[in-house]
Amino acid sequence: MNLFKALSYKEWMKTRKFILVVFVLLAAVAVYSYIDITYAIRIEEAVNIWYGFIFQGVSVSNLMMYLIPLSGISMAIVQFVPEMTNKRFKLTLHLPASETRLVSAMLLYGYGVLFALYLACIVFMSVIIGLVMPSEVVHMMVSQFLPWITAGLAGYGFTAWICVEPSWKQRIFNMLISIGLLSVLFVSVYPKTYSYFGWGMILVLVSSFVFPFYSCVRFKQGIQ
Repeated sequence: MNLFKALSYKEWMKTRKFILVVFVLLAAVAVYSYIDITYAIRIEEAVNIWYGFIFQGVSVSNLMMYLIPLSGISMAIVQFVPEMTNKRFKLTLHLPASETRLVSAMLLYGYGVLFALYLACIVFMSVIIGLVMPSEVVHMMVSQFLPWITAGLAGYGFTAWICVEPSWKQRIFNMLISIGLLSVLFVSVYPKTYSYFGWGMILVLVSSFVFPFYSCVRFKQGIQ
């Protein structure tokens, strides 16, 4: 148990500044979205703004569609690139525990941090947007955010898969597979489009967790 606490602490020391940056950016975009909506309400009638959100599928915050996935991808880069470039990953795999448990601990740390950030963002935005918008708009906003959050979490796992892979040719292949799977989550930005695609989002997310273990095996075997 102490080993995994130490491993989590190591990951925290490596990523804490990045986590703070992401937290600030998510909060800033949320506040900007609130200000943008209140300004639009002052310029136009509130009914017109509500109509756009409820019936035309206008997004409460288009910036989140980019920020959330990019934060997941960046988290993996910050966490795993130093491990590979400084050859610390090989030392990590030689700790007195199975490589499956060690890699799982590293991945679950990243997933957990990102999930906490995204959950805090959704709660915060639901509260402030709920001050000026009806509950229907808030519900549609949450449904619109779900595939983006899935893309952020899956993007983290897929990027870790790419970073850990020892062969550049295989990395390119991994990248193409990752882009293909993530693109499924951006077919439409209209709210509730993915209401009946929960199984698909779960499958993409599970794949992003499982795939890095394949590259870890290749890395430990010394494949170049």
